Amino acid sequence: MNRLLLILFSFCSIVLVPLHHSALAAAKDLKITMVLWRGQTEAEKAFQQGLKELGYSVQYTVVNAGQDRTELGRLLREEVIPNINNTDYLYVYGTTVASAAKSIVPDKVPQIFNIVADPVGAGLVQSAESSGGNIAGVTNEIPLPLQIQTALKIFPFKRLGFLFNPREKNSMLVRDKIAEVAKQSRFEVVDLRSPPAQEMLQENLQKLRDKSIAVDAIYLPPDSFLVSSAPLIGSELRAAKIKSIASIGTFIEKGALMGVVPDYEELGKAAAMIVHRNQQGTKLKDMPVQAAKKPLLMINKTTSRALNLKIPDALLKNAVTVE
Repeated sequence: MNRLLLILFSFCSIVLVPLHHSALAAAKDLKITMVLWRGQTEAEKAFQQGLKELGYSVQYTVVNAGQDRTELGRLLREEVIPNINNTDYLYVYGTTVASAAKSIVPDKVPQIFNIVADPVGAGLVQSAESSGGNIAGVTNEIPLPLQIQTALKIFPFKRLGFLFNPREKNSMLVRDKIAEVAKQSRFEVVDLRSPPAQEMLQENLQKLRDKSIAVDAIYLPPDSFLVSSAPLIGSELRAAKIKSIASIGTFIEKGALMGVVPDYEELGKAAAMIVHRNQQGTKLKDMPVQAAKKPLLMINKTTSRALNLKIPDALLKNAVTVE
């Protein structure tokens, strides 16, 4: 079997149980507090829909930090903790929120994390096989070797720019991993630090456009700040004629070239299934981290045409394309 498939199959652990089946328990009322970082995504919509399909009637309390760490701390201390005894589950989005919630909120309320790239590296769980605590969840990480090797089938590169926010732990974890992949695949990684000060991101994009920083391609990690700037990044990289490898679909929808990405609907349904399994008696501490079973190869056709790039037919026929 292809080595990349072995990597993928060993990493992916979701067992997707059909959500429509006659063996569902009677509908049960739940109260879930959702703590978000950048508003509702397709993952939250699918989580809510998944619980509905599983027969649950849920009262949601939704708070959004708006990518503000100070506001996140205030929300957790002043809105979440005072209502902790009236909450069945705490749903948390992303590494920043999940890490803060685990640190601040008492663990007597079950925590369900979603869209966390490296739950073990972030200290949320003790291992990918079992969390060891009153917490379980879903990773949006796609194995970097799979992402990089797929990109190399489409275009070669020797210098890969890594655009990232050094304030986001998630991005720093990815930075360490991509350095390891670079050694194996023999390419150089060029750090492009882009913290939330918008001018830093724009400065790096300008340097890429005027070629004062020379790279063959750019890698875009699942960094919430960068995702919020996806339209700017996509348009600038396309104008600069720079190929880009994206870790999530939003980048590609907004102009990045390609990527092997998770399906957020799949991840949201997986988080709903964690709640269902817990309600049926499985302890969160015994649950493995769930991951995308069927990552998607996504390609932006407008960008590929702008770069005069020919996508191999063998890849294109199985890809999700956007304009």
